[in-house]
Amino acid sequence: MPVRAADAATDKIGRFNRLSASQANTWEDCPRLWWYQNKLRLKFPQTPPLFLGRAVEETVCRVFMESPGMIFYQAPADVMEIGADFLLPLLDDEVPDTEEKLLLWCEKRVDVHWPIIRDKMHAEWQKHARKGGNWHDYSMQQYRDMCVTATKMHIGEVIKCMQEVGARELTMWREGHKLEIPAPDTRSKEFDRHPLARYGECTLVEAWEIARPWFVDPDAPDFSLNVVHPEHWFQGEYDLVYRHCNSLRIMDLKASRGGGDRSGNYVEQLRIYAMLWSITHDGQIPDALEVWYLGVEVRKSIPVPTAAEIDIMEGKLKDLWSEIKETEITAEDCPPIPRPLRGYSEGGVKIEDPKENRCDTCDWAGLCPNGTGDDDLPAGGEYEKPGDIKVYDLTPFNDLQPRVDIFCEIFSIKEIDFGPPNIMIQQNDGFAHIKIIHPGDEDNPSYPDGLKKGDTVRLEGVIPSTNWKGELQLKVDPHARIVKSSSPGESDIGLFDFRARWNVAGRVCYTTHKTGIGKNGKPWARKGVVLIDDTGRISVEGWDNAWPSIFNTLQQGDEIAVLNVSLDAWAIDVKANLEKGSSLQILSRQN
Repeated sequence: MPVRAADAATDKIGRFNRLSASQANTWEDCPRLWWYQNKLRLKFPQTPPLFLGRAVEETVCRVFMESPGMIFYQAPADVMEIGADFLLPLLDDEVPDTEEKLLLWCEKRVDVHWPIIRDKMHAEWQKHARKGGNWHDYSMQQYRDMCVTATKMHIGEVIKCMQEVGARELTMWREGHKLEIPAPDTRSKEFDRHPLARYGECTLVEAWEIARPWFVDPDAPDFSLNVVHPEHWFQGEYDLVYRHCNSLRIMDLKASRGGGDRSGNYVEQLRIYAMLWSITHDGQIPDALEVWYLGVEVRKSIPVPTAAEIDIMEGKLKDLWSEIKETEITAEDCPPIPRPLRGYSEGGVKIEDPKENRCDTCDWAGLCPNGTGDDDLPAGGEYEKPGDIKVYDLTPFNDLQPRVDIFCEIFSIKEIDFGPPNIMIQQNDGFAHIKIIHPGDEDNPSYPDGLKKGDTVRLEGVIPSTNWKGELQLKVDPHARIVKSSSPGESDIGLFDFRARWNVAGRVCYTTHKTGIGKNGKPWARKGVVLIDDTGRISVEGWDNAWPSIFNTLQQGDEIAVLNVSLDAWAIDVKANLEKGSSLQILSRQN
């Protein structure tokens, strides 16, 4: 089974507090780097190659999901939406029967899927608040060719399967037997005989079906295809798992040429995946590990760890999880001690290590003591604007309170066909709208069934704000709940007793910019800045025209105060809103 879900009954850790291979590698690269990216949740620049790599992987998976025995090369991209059960096999003279014809079929299918997926990823990149680089600086043809390269590598597996598949495996497949967790091919029914089955020697199209690797179904929900350690402290997700010819091999797709320090992390990642497979499969160790560098058409073989090495690896990773995940840690526990850069040439070939320092290209050099920053971060206090006698109290980020508890009565409730109901509550002579932006799930709903006018409820952890009409609105997100109650709790406040405005100060990590088209067809733009202080991080956002021109001069490491802001939140993230009457003040410049 390439998937092992968490056991909800025994999982006390949760998916957001597990360790992963990428986190382990980041810690090894530099503990302070891990702190910035995983504890403070700072986003490094989202460059086009990140999204193009995802486009390549999805395109390859879409082609692997299809069958040259069922689908014409010119069929539309959504042909599989009806499911393979409802497709009729092609005639024998319509099916690719040579390696060259099969590669041509793959290339044609890539050309059907690639433009759609490429454009989808382009749209995602464009709307990302932290996007960096220029999309048009990258060759779309090169990334398209990487998709074809991946299918060519896969055809090598198909040919191997056709030549080496055993009689029992071939017979079982022909009779319609499937693995417990099969490769995603949209086929749901069990057949007495597979519709593409033939007699005698294994055909090329049969080998395609048998050799199809397990991969992440592009249509599956996020996190649903992870492999979770039995003790729940680690999780990972394989790219390709080949299981034909009595051989278990794990492959990792990389839409790159394989040069540079990162290739060292790919080696460690695959070895960790071998450990994860062994732990979740009664000690079975994969027969092979490979990194597929699609930019140079190289399949790099990675040494498979032994059982003893797997035990050591698991112990070290468990210790790391205990150190950085099981207990609360501070920046001081994550010293800026980077490991030396490792040298790799194209195809992941090890070469002499470079003389440069990892810190020279770090995204957080303007914050880190090893760069031009320091750990003497703002921590609240007071601020007096030049020429102003008023003194502003600055609140440390950890002391900001975007959530409140309120005891109130349901004034009106209107059920909606799709989605949560529209609710208005009242308390004394005040009214507010409830905006349920996260309904919860079956085991932990955000609001109870059967609410009706006149019911008294407690709103726990709701976020007060105003809607576009200026009316009071209380938002229900994943960390808020509506609970039926006959009496208030100790923490409950009056409907209008929450603090509406705050003053904050922090060090600039980066600025953000989001754009879009509103429901009225008009374009909109919002800008923001992510700040850290001695207690945590927040983002400050506002409409483009609400920011003073000095915003455009902000650089990483500058320290600023943002005064008279309102608060918003989503789960554990706190956000400040720049509104009418808010102001931005420069406290100090990095340079």
